[in-house]
Amino acid sequence: MINFFASFWKRGRLKPERRRTSDDSPIMISSDARVSLEQNGAVFLHAHSGVVFTSNRFGARIWQGLLDRESVETIAAGISKAAGVCHDQVRRDTAEFVAELETQGFLSRRIRC
Repeated sequence: MINFFASFWKRGRLKPERRRTSDDSPIMISSDARVSLEQNGAVFLHAHSGVVFTSNRFGARIWQGLLDRESVETIAAGISKAAGVCHDQVRRDTAEFVAELETQGFLSRRIRC
């Protein structure tokens, strides 16, 4: 398993409720998301809620992939190849990381009609 979160802490009051969405819904980045990408990781700040955390380079790669509108599958395949880690495990870890970003309000999913 790849641990994408180097550390996580929260300055806001309440954790947002987890929203149930379809995994194939298009992902949208919140206008409250402030992310500083560096070669070795990323720092995430949710401007409205005060949620802050850091991730390692794999978390930064996932965020960059989301910015580039890559699918979770495409992002996971790239990480798997670069890190030499089993694709199935990376796909699960990537989906979990994206779900946590969504839970904390950094991402949302468009509902398809």
